[in-house]
Amino acid sequence: MIIKEYQEFKPVQRALGLKADGLPGPKTLAAVALRLRCHEIWSAVQAAVNVPTDGIPGPKTAAAIAAALGIEMPRRWPTQSEVWSGNSIFGKAGSGLVTVNLPYLLRLAWEPETTVRRLTCHEAVAESLLRIFQRTLDHYGLARIQALGLDLFGGCYNERKISGGSKPSMHSWGIAVDVDPDHNGLKVHKPQARLSGTDYDAFWEFVEAEGGVSLGRERDYDWMHFQFARL
Repeated sequence: MIIKEYQEFKPVQRALGLKADGLPGPKTLAAVALRLRCHEIWSAVQAAVNVPTDGIPGPKTAAAIAAALGIEMPRRWPTQSEVWSGNSIFGKAGSGLVTVNLPYLLRLAWEPETTVRRLTCHEAVAESLLRIFQRTLDHYGLARIQALGLDLFGGCYNERKISGGSKPSMHSWGIAVDVDPDHNGLKVHKPQARLSGTDYDAFWEFVEAEGGVSLGRERDYDWMHFQFARL
C-alpha cells in the first residue's frame, strides 16, 4: 500500500505524541490501534470507528479516529487552488475585509520603533487570528514574545503576487500573516530560520489548532509565513 500524506492525520499524531507528518505509517497505526484496543491493521481500526473497511487510511478514517478518541480537529480551510478560483468562502481578492484589535502591540518588522494594535484580515479568519494572538500572549507573556520576535509583524492583507511567482499571494485575501521576516526569509531553512526553533513549538501549535498552515513546518521554506489555506 502506498502511504499518502493527509493533513487530517496531523492532529491525531500530535495528540498521540507522534511526529505530525500526516503520513499514516506503522507508528501511527500502532498508536491508534493501542488506544482503540483493536488489531494492528487499518481495516480493524476502521471497523472500530465505523467507517468503510477498505484498509486505506484517508481523511474520513482520520476524522473518525479523532472523534472516537476525543481529539479536536482544526477547521478545514479551502485549498490555495480553491482560493485562487475566487469561488471559496473568501470570495474575490480584497473582499470581506475587517480590522481587528489585537491583544498586544506588534512592531513593524521594517520599522521596529513603530507599533500597531490593529490588523486587517478577511472576516472569515478574524476570530481564529485573535485566538492565536491571545493564546500566544497567555502562554509566553509579553516580555517573552518580544524576546522571541513574535511581535515583529511582516504584514497580513496586501494585494500582491507570490514572491517569485505569477499567482496572487494568499495575502491578497487577507488570510496570511508574516512574522519576523528578517530572520525567517523565503529561502532560509531550519535550523537557521528563527521560527524553526523549539521555543516556537507552542506558537505553531496555536496556529495549527486553528487550521493554519505554516510553510516552514510543511515545506521548510518561508518560515515567516502562515496562512488559512491548505497547500
